[in-house]
Amino acid sequence: MTETVVLGESGRIVLPAAIRKELGLKTGDRLTVSSDRGTIRILSRKMALESIRAGIIRQRGSLDGILDEFLEERREEAARE
Repeated sequence: MTETVVLGESGRIVLPAAIRKELGLKTGDRLTVSSDRGTIRILSRKMALESIRAGIIRQRGSLDGILDEFLEERREEAARE
């Protein structure tokens, strides 16, 4: 879905109701805004987390064992300190 919005005072935009409804966004939801090569991305926290998970899965093949690896790295760092 594509909608046109107007940049308002203080750089504010209003997300159209149809997009909010499609994405299940509601008042008070926190969004992440990023820019990359001239493109602006607005993601809900859930969408951002899903994007991060997908990237990890692309790199590793799965999320299996990732917590154990993370904890082992932290233990090694703590032991060095």
